[in-house]
Amino acid sequence: MNSLNFLTDELHIRPYIFESPATEEITTWSEINSLLSSGIIDYPRVRIIGANNEYSKSYSGFLRYSFSERGERRPQLVPGVIHKTMRDGCAVIIDRCEAFLPGVRSLVSEISSTLCCQAWANLYVSPKGPSGFGCHFDDHDIFAIQIHGSKRWSIHPPTYHAPNRGDKSFHLTSPKGKPLREHVLSAGDGLYLPFGYWHDVETVTEISMHVTIGLDFARKLDAFELIYDELAKDRFFRDKIDYSNTLVEAREFKDRLVEAIRDLEMESFLSRLREQRLDKRQKFNLPKF
Repeated sequence: MNSLNFLTDELHIRPYIFESPATEEITTWSEINSLLSSGIIDYPRVRIIGANNEYSKSYSGFLRYSFSERGERRPQLVPGVIHKTMRDGCAVIIDRCEAFLPGVRSLVSEISSTLCCQAWANLYVSPKGPSGFGCHFDDHDIFAIQIHGSKRWSIHPPTYHAPNRGDKSFHLTSPKGKPLREHVLSAGDGLYLPFGYWHDVETVTEISMHVTIGLDFARKLDAFELIYDELAKDRFFRDKIDYSNTLVEAREFKDRLVEAIRDLEMESFLSRLREQRLDKRQKFNLPKF
């Protein structure tokens, strides 16, 4: 990730294959099994999805709830149901898994700090077969790190460039024909994929575990929030619109807006935006309060 080749020639530009750090330092099956049986994760933090299983949509039947003598509600995943859904071709997904897995949390923190972006991680445990997402693109960059087993990634070039946050690929027609690139990631392999690249994923071994790290970088549209805060200091922009003479009002508004933006220190704004993308957690100072 710190290599000059990646930072100058690949980041934001094209897919890139790399060797991941030691996978056992990221997470292990023992750690995942302990988490699934811990009673601390609930739907939809843990969910399932299957390519050919309609029931998997919004399905939470793999959970049961019990109550302690004090009335505490406790979620418990049912192993038998989870195993059945996987035999049916469903993948188990743990969203924001860095909250529970120290190795993933360390990696997410390093990536966020190095690349000045917001980062988070989802973990996928998948049986053999296609993913439940079909061919799609994401509205953010990703690192996919294979922990166990192998997955085939079929990658197509963007057809809708620079998707905004919240843009969904299912509104568009997915590309047909031969992929731009095809890679089989095995344990220890990683893939960087910029936002907008279509990809279809299939597990080619009996079971797979991989971690996908989402990367949210500052965008030009984000600068408008800072511009708004700056313009709000001027009474003219805080004032009401005068509809008694719309033509004059519109002309003055445009002229004042252009003048105000021309005088802004945009380089400073862009630097501030970059710093804002760092993963900033709320800090506590107990035992002081």
